Amino acid sequence: FHNHHDQHMSFPAAFNVDPNGRPLLSWRVHLLPLVNEKSLYDRFHLNEPWDSEHNKTLIPLIPKAYCGFNEPDLVKEGRTRILVPIGPGMAFEGKDPLHFRDFLDGTSNTLMAVTVEPSAAVIWTKPDDLVVDPKMPLKNLSGPQADSFTAAFADGSAREFKVTIAADVLNALFTRKGGESLPPGA
Repeated sequence: FHNHHDQHMSFPAAFNVDPNGRPLLSWRVHLLPLVNEKSLYDRFHLNEPWDSEHNKTLIPLIPKAYCGFNEPDLVKEGRTRILVPIGPGMAFEGKDPLHFRDFLDGTSNTLMAVTVEPSAAVIWTKPDDLVVDPKMPLKNLSGPQADSFTAAFADGSAREFKVTIAADVLNALFTRKGGESLPPGA
């Protein structure tokens, strides 16, 4: 994410869109050149949706960077458990890219990506990510152990969280400009 910001002066958008505003391809596709997958990136038709006849043929080529766990069934289906939180006030809002200056709570206080439970995995090219429900922010979150999940912060750090984290603390971490104060040790 930081390399994208360095090169493009913004983080990637959650997805790119066609002239009518319809989502086409996930941020994961647009980061391919930065995860040593430029040749795969060059094979995509960036002006077509993820499920176009051509782009669908690339789903089985899911890069190792998006296969965080030893889950051959997910990999075979081209699905990833690495998602970004998307929605108003989150690190990703949709088709518009964000900048460091948009993280008013600070990059070390804002979650940029999370691991979700296997049932919430998505096709890696599809513009589909974690829509956070503030009433149930833990929904679909888990890592290799059911009692925790891994999260990457906008500052580039990563951390393991127990699923016992308080909902208000997790909601504060999901927002980038909520003005919340996090309790010490959160």
